[in-house]
This record gives sequence, structure tokens and C-alpha cells, in this order.
Amino acid sequence: MKLSYGSSKKGDVSEALRTITEPAALFFSVAKEDMLAHAAAEIEKTFPGVVSIGGVGQAYIDKQFFDAGITVIAMKENIKVAADVLEQASVMPIKYIRRLENAIKTVGGERGKTACFDICSAGADVRAVTTLSDYLCRLGYDLAGGTSNSSSVACNGKVYTDACAFFIFKNLNGKIKSYKENIYIHPQGNEKQFMVTEAEPKKYKIRTLENKSAEKVYTSELGISRDKITTQTFKNPFGHVCGSDTYIVSIKGVESDGSITTFRPANKMDFLTILSMGDYREVVQDTISRIKSDLGRASAVLSVNCLFRYIMFNDEHYWDSYLAEMCRSFSHAGMVGVGEHYNTQFVNQTMCCLAFE
Repeated sequence: MKLSYGSSKKGDVSEALRTITEPAALFFSVAKEDMLAHAAAEIEKTFPGVVSIGGVGQAYIDKQFFDAGITVIAMKENIKVAADVLEQASVMPIKYIRRLENAIKTVGGERGKTACFDICSAGADVRAVTTLSDYLCRLGYDLAGGTSNSSSVACNGKVYTDACAFFIFKNLNGKIKSYKENIYIHPQGNEKQFMVTEAEPKKYKIRTLENKSAEKVYTSELGISRDKITTQTFKNPFGHVCGSDTYIVSIKGVESDGSITTFRPANKMDFLTILSMGDYREVVQDTISRIKSDLGRASAVLSVNCLFRYIMFNDEHYWDSYLAEMCRSFSHAGMVGVGEHYNTQFVNQTMCCLAFE
């Protein structure tokens, strides 16, 4: 697959599309939600019939980073692509599963060569990921994607609220694989796990861990005060222990009763641990090595990086180096999201991607 792009800091869609020719699919991001409908309509008008999805957030391609206006990422060569949308994504996206089935039929889905990339409305992740992954994983198709920083997403020229827009890709030149990059680790010698004993998953709220207030457990384990909790998550997020893997749960806030709110729900009887930041430079190199080992010379990588990851990398003066490291090995593009999707899981503070052979 070959990637190209166009952008406009002023939000001029025509300017952003000027350098793009003969795309097979278009993935776009805008800085503000009120720009979404106009951008979607203009893209469809300029490239009628070319599939497109879009959301709200910053974007990047190779070494370039864009945090204003509109950015359009174009994909072409050796791919077949279909796009559609699951509506009522936070309530009952399964009602629209036929659209996913038809998209797979359109590209001629084939195990190992077919994968899904999605972007969903904020707050719709749990059911959207469950619905997509339940169908895709049974067929052996990978999923990667993330969350728009908005209540709406765009698909094929239209805007949908409470929805999950998706691409189904078939690589005509080899494999497609999904990857998840976690820069957090269990503190050495301390892999203590805490059972969630009281929670309100619908409100993304953890009330108690091991029958103690979530706030007291978190602050006492790290030796910090209550007012440090919302910034400490950059270094010490929760990790949801699931089998042999751990999925990150970012902290959003703390309530007067000692409950902690998060950006990903936790359920009663889930096991959480408190993670520490690892050597992120080494982790990035490991991801690049895994992609090269699996796919040889990958032609392109399409990713979603968490907003918290971007903020932390930026604070560490590493973001520009991160983009440079990725594009040394393959063409790399994507957007900064407020949640990430990896196969069966909705995660936080993570990078998730599809890599094309």
C-alpha cells in the first residue's frame, strides 16, 4: 500500500485535496467537530465513490504532524477497500452487522490478508469493539483503530452521531497484521493485583479495590496526594490483567467519595495492577523489529496514538523522534485519538496499528 497526504491549516478542504490523485480510500481528521460535515461532503464531491472515513483529532504522516485545520491521508496501490458505519454504536451496533458482512464480501475477505480499521464516536468504544471483533476474529481478521475526539464520525460523505465508521482492507500484495504498543510495565518485583470490588462500568467509575476506596489504594501504593492522581496516570496508569496480557486503563478524575473515574470501564471482579513507565524508546524499537520480522519490508503502517501518549511524548521531547523512528522503516500515518482498539480490546495510553506487507 502507498500513502500520501494533503493538509490545510485553514481548514480549506480543496487545498488539502489538491495534491491527492487516484486514491483508493481516504482517511481524514479535522481539528473541530463543526468542520466534520463540510469536510466529509467536500471529499465525497471531489472524489465521488471513493470510500472515506474521518473524525476529530490531530494527524501525522511520516515526520509531519498536524494539529490544525484538516488533514487527509490517501491510500492506494495493491489494496481493495470498502467502508461503512455501525450506527447506535453505544447502544446496539449489532443491528447494523450486515454492513460489516457486505464490506467483507465486497473486498473478497481472505484470512491473513484482510483487516479492519475503525474510528468511533467518543463513548461508543465498548460495544463497537465487541461487535466488530466478535465477527472479525471468528474469520481470522485483525482489528485496529480508535476513538474520535467528538460525538460524531464521518463515512462516505455523511456524518453520523454515536457511530463507528470502518474500513475493511484487503492487501493484494501480502499480509495485514495488527499490533499494540504498550510502553508501561509492572514495577520490578511488584506485580500486585487488586480486585475491583465495586464499580459502575456505565459511568466508567471504580469505587473500591479490595473493598477499599480506589483513591486510597492508588495514592497509598504510589505515595502521592489526592491532587496528583490525574497527572500521575501519565506515569502510572492502571492495567487490566487479562490472561497473559495487560491492557491500559487511564485515570480521568477522582470523586469526593474516593471513587476514580477512568477513560475505559472496569467491571466488578476485574483485576487491576498499577503500571510504571518502561523504556519507551526501546519499546518503539521492539515494535518496529516485530513488524519487520513478521512482514519483511512493510509497505505502510496506519495507526492511532493515544492523546495521553502524545502529551507524554511531547513533554519528554520525544514525539518528533518517535515519528522519525517509525518512518525510517516504513511509511507511517494516522491520528491521535482518545481511545484505542486492538482486536477484542478497548484500551488507553496505547498505540494500535495495522501494518501492510
